[in-house]
Amino acid sequence: MFEWGRKARAMTCLITKSFFASSTHPTNYSSPLFTVRLPLHSKSSLLCGFCSSSRQVGEKMMQTTHDFSALTYLTQKEAAEIDEQLMGPLGFSVDQLMELAGLSVATSIAEVYKLSDYNRVLAICGPGNNGGDGLVAARHLYHFGYKPFVCYPKRTAKPLYTGLVTQLESLSIPFLTVEELPFDLSKDFDILVDAMFGFSFHGTPRPPFDDLIHRLTCLQNNSLNNERKPAVVSVDIPSGWHVEDGDNSGNGLKPDMLVSLTAPKMCAMNFHGSHHFLGGRFIPAAIAEKYKLNLPAYPGTSMCVRIGKAPQVDISALRENYISPEFLEKHLDADPMNQFRKWFDDALAAGLHEPNAMALSTADKDGRPSSRMVLLKGVDDEGFVWYTNYQSKKAHDLSENPRASLLFYWDGLNRQVRVEGSVTKVSEEESEQYFHSRPRGSQIGAIVSKQTTVVPGRDVLHQEYRELESKFSDGSVIPKPKYWGGYRLKPEVFEFWQGQTSRLHDRLQYTLEKVNGNQVWKIKRLAP
Repeated sequence: MFEWGRKARAMTCLITKSFFASSTHPTNYSSPLFTVRLPLHSKSSLLCGFCSSSRQVGEKMMQTTHDFSALTYLTQKEAAEIDEQLMGPLGFSVDQLMELAGLSVATSIAEVYKLSDYNRVLAICGPGNNGGDGLVAARHLYHFGYKPFVCYPKRTAKPLYTGLVTQLESLSIPFLTVEELPFDLSKDFDILVDAMFGFSFHGTPRPPFDDLIHRLTCLQNNSLNNERKPAVVSVDIPSGWHVEDGDNSGNGLKPDMLVSLTAPKMCAMNFHGSHHFLGGRFIPAAIAEKYKLNLPAYPGTSMCVRIGKAPQVDISALRENYISPEFLEKHLDADPMNQFRKWFDDALAAGLHEPNAMALSTADKDGRPSSRMVLLKGVDDEGFVWYTNYQSKKAHDLSENPRASLLFYWDGLNRQVRVEGSVTKVSEEESEQYFHSRPRGSQIGAIVSKQTTVVPGRDVLHQEYRELESKFSDGSVIPKPKYWGGYRLKPEVFEFWQGQTSRLHDRLQYTLEKVNGNQVWKIKRLAP
């Protein structure tokens, strides 16, 4: 890298691995919403998941892709009107909206561009609110583990912006002048954030932004030495585009990702990049109702949601080069149950979503396998416990073939654990005790759900639920159904897997063997 950047990078905090994930998983103040008419929009919140006995879909998998043709797009005037109302009678301040906007941008980037492949980020910031969004995004990306650099050629003297600069400088995030940037940005940066101009911009870009836009477009048009080109991410409006007409000059950017804020603008109809996200999860119902905004659903606690067409992906090319600490035999506990508890505690400490989710695989008497996600509800020296309906498919399998396997997968730690063994029912007393520890709604749900049986419609389940809810509304004890209870898998084989680079994963297996008439655990390393 150029000499100044090399020195600056030495001051930058390096974070080799981030548990932020996710997935996951922002908004903007100077832009509006998305909907189902052609000139207005919006968004809201959606939580998606499986039944109570299975693992909820993770944040990444929950990203909902909305029909691009169904979105509403805002004109420049509509976008300005919504901003005025947000910052007027609805009580939002510019800095609040800018903070949410920058967080939305950073979260969208983290959703698509993983640290292991895209680490170095250059945020090119204009003098207005769009540039402020870029400054905020750079700060959040730093905390997510990326290595941001900022080019901010036309600084604004307003306290809001000088404060953002101070915040970035306190993190030792380097600021680069236009002259310090190499013409070929592909050698020094993996992501280029275009935060130069927002929807309120009028006219033709002036120096030095006209030259910066030209350099970015040249980078996109030319494949130098067949090297991978940096991903270009535009904030709300791709620079060089008309807010409503799009790239009518043909000289504007063609970003790989567009993060529309509050709602897509009319120009976004002409966006053909791989990733279109919406941020701005702050629109109150009054605005949505006034402008008849039909807002896309935000998954879970995410600050961004994918909109538009889903990216075309070559499934065969999807791969992750895992980066993990070495996992050696000397790191293992002699008792696999203790080792499991250590890894489970690590998953809890990392804040992973439902670390007790596990894939349960069973087989019937003919050896036909089936798998499903369930939740671990107990672990002790005797084994692993979960609860279910004794008339379900899994229960039927276990009655014919009382053996099963469990699989725990902790994506944020590059770890998985496989456990195999025999299965027995837990005592009725143990099942009774756990049943009454559950929320009353879950207790009623267990009575209503005759797992795997055919139901004529969802309304039937809800009707029966309401009837039982009314029946036990006095707070009386809800009796546990006889067909509901727990199972315990007694382990005979454990395998602890940790992902490593170049597919040379660590696999350490425990198996029970007889030694001098006693059952002892033996450890073997398996080839990946």
